[in-house]
Amino acid sequence: MVKLESLTNNNFKLLLYLYDKKDADNLIRITQTEISEDLCLNRGTVNDIFKSLKENGFLVHDKTRIGRYYITDEAVKVIELLKDNFNNGTCGGK
Repeated sequence: MVKLESLTNNNFKLLLYLYDKKDADNLIRITQTEISEDLCLNRGTVNDIFKSLKENGFLVHDKTRIGRYYITDEAVKVIELLKDNFNNGTCGGK
């Protein structure tokens, strides 16, 4: 079960960003460095957010490959309920 209380502003911003990048199988192929650049967050912050999202049931890391993550089905439901009320601004107009 996902823990909604873990969704701080930056956590949700990053999760929504990943949601927009996922394929039909909820797979995301992107590195944390790319995310860091797109969202204007430092690499350490992105790493901390990923750790929190994994610990709280929102993401699963595909350990067979670098830069591959799955958004859990529960997380997709939460995102779809909340996304219309959140401003998903990336940095620099990207």
